[in-house]
Amino acid sequence: MPGPLLRVRDLTTVFSSSRRTITAVDQVSFEIRAGQTFALVGESGSGKSVTALSVIRLLPEAASLTSGSVHFEGRDLLRLPEREMRDIRGSGISMIFQEPMTSLNPVVRVGKQISEVLIRHRGMTRAQARKHVLDLLEAVRIPRPPQTIDMYAHELSGGMKQRVMVAIALACEPRLLIADEPTTALDVTIQAQVLELINDLQRQFGMAILFITHDLAVVKQVADHVAVMKDGVIVEQSSNEVFFSSPQHAYSWDLFAALPAMEKRGKPLLERNGQALQKPAVEDVTGDSVLRVRDLAVYFPIRKGLFKRTVGHVKAVDGVSLDIPPGQTVALVGESGSGKTTVGKGILRLVQPTLGEVTYLGMPILELDRSRLMEQRANLQIVFQDPYSSMNPRMLVGSIIEEGIKALNVISDAQARRQRVLELLEQVGLDRDAHLRYPHEFSGGQRQRICIARALAVNPKIIVCDEPTSALDVSVQAQILDLLNHLQEQYAISYLFITHNMSVVAYFADRVAVMYQGRIVEQGEVEQVLTDPQHEYTKQLLGAVLRLVPPLRSS
Repeated sequence: MPGPLLRVRDLTTVFSSSRRTITAVDQVSFEIRAGQTFALVGESGSGKSVTALSVIRLLPEAASLTSGSVHFEGRDLLRLPEREMRDIRGSGISMIFQEPMTSLNPVVRVGKQISEVLIRHRGMTRAQARKHVLDLLEAVRIPRPPQTIDMYAHELSGGMKQRVMVAIALACEPRLLIADEPTTALDVTIQAQVLELINDLQRQFGMAILFITHDLAVVKQVADHVAVMKDGVIVEQSSNEVFFSSPQHAYSWDLFAALPAMEKRGKPLLERNGQALQKPAVEDVTGDSVLRVRDLAVYFPIRKGLFKRTVGHVKAVDGVSLDIPPGQTVALVGESGSGKTTVGKGILRLVQPTLGEVTYLGMPILELDRSRLMEQRANLQIVFQDPYSSMNPRMLVGSIIEEGIKALNVISDAQARRQRVLELLEQVGLDRDAHLRYPHEFSGGQRQRICIARALAVNPKIIVCDEPTSALDVSVQAQILDLLNHLQEQYAISYLFITHNMSVVAYFADRVAVMYQGRIVEQGEVEQVLTDPQHEYTKQLLGAVLRLVPPLRSS
């Protein structure tokens, strides 16, 4: 049998600063054979991405390789001069990075970004490269390649941007593809398409794949071999079949335990020893709904010409109606571009609705003037999808949380506001000293807790949660879901939970509404919709969900 395509031995990577040294990758060893898919699994911060960046020597300045070897096709990459490494990157080893929007150049057209690889590594002329780019765009199933080739990244959907990243990575037909969370934050149908695409291209080119992910369902579908990382160390390695039937390490069992599922409804995923949650009894709300939405429409004008005349409208939301009961969670699901986020922003008047009614405890939100709307901001809050971009990076966390309390005059005394901030940090599971730190000093899950604390600061009755767990690993996701459940149990908060994760919906929501092209096509109780869908689109959406039955512990 031929030797491995990639052999990593005792790889150690450290990050050094004036204050301390952190070992991000600690004596890691593994092998990948030609044509094999090797999955590296673990939480954020476990060292998965740093391992991949170490292999291709793309580490930041603060990081250094202190020991180990990386042999690719028999050559030790750690001993090659940078000039030779540049030749290997792209032609021998390519990488799909986690976030396509930050990986693509926003001011360079898509076609030029792909052709740069072909010109650099394969010596093509610009005309030859453009022709090959069109073939690549067709190979990754992007519709209308002649139009897409001259577009910019911001003009593409998330799924299309990820396909462009795949096209760049595969332009030179590499022998090893590193895919770093290539489907994170994609909706289930686009995720299924991207995974099918990568699988088809793997068969076509015969390449090996190092697949980095925290999604165990994806691992189950794509991987031949699985390695689990924790705190920079590989704690378990085995074949796919062995890992998903009888994992050996306690941390692997913890990952399975953190997965949300229908059968875990009413119980914490990680906290309070599985004690059943009690939905709050709400006595101060009359009627069936704390928030009622009727025929909500949000149209965006299409303007053309020198004078930017309106020539049409994009109907992002087109006649949406739903009710949110007190102390309950209504999930809004659908593909990217279906209008879910616009519904949430329209309800809060963060975008101005074109038509419709939104009533909070009988109060017509869309008819309120600016001052009366500000008074209601305390009752209606939002947690955005990306916690980092929704916080001012130059403000301390304490000031970020306190900002809303001051703006809405919830607490006038400065000392009392500061005390409230400290209590909120504890409430969401963070240390009190976090108020003296900046957002960049926290992990993704911690930043999301800060955003939840900011929303809670003004004692809201309703929180719109816009994909709050979409980019989080399973254990951090479990922490956030447990926190939201606990807060709902304690304060009778209602949630409009916008998501594409059907497992989260099955575990967390009371009701679910399914959106397609700006409209709600089906809604009802979670068990009813997920087990007996009536609309063809709902059936298609559920059919794209990757199923994973966790292994059973032997007694």
